[in-house]
Amino acid sequence: MAPFYYYPGWWEGSLNLSLYINDKAFNSLNNEYKAIVRAAAMEAHVTCQARYDARNPAALQQLVAAKAKVLPFPQSVMDASFKATMELYQSLDTSNPDWKKVYADYRNFQRDQVLWFRFAEGRFDNFMSSQKL
Repeated sequence: MAPFYYYPGWWEGSLNLSLYINDKAFNSLNNEYKAIVRAAAMEAHVTCQARYDARNPAALQQLVAAKAKVLPFPQSVMDASFKATMELYQSLDTSNPDWKKVYADYRNFQRDQVLWFRFAEGRFDNFMSSQKL
């Protein structure tokens, strides 16, 4: 086992599953099959998210018990990683029109979510992290 564990996973803030289906193919399904696809996708995501949340604390405890040093990435690493990611996304914006369309919508959604989390979830998480349970 590696002697160091760095966090956060800046490339992936949490677990998220995606299902991509061709619109034409999906729209050709009858309503029952569409409902089945939606239910299966939701079930897969919820189950996987629950397992991710339930198993990660034990995995972290296992790392600590094995004497791994748990350290935050330095701010310079976080900043450089974010900058490199934004440069890649900018490159994709200029070379891939499909990417640009999807990413623009995603980025707007992400801005709203970051704002919300700053006021609600982030403050609560920081508070709870400082409490002795």
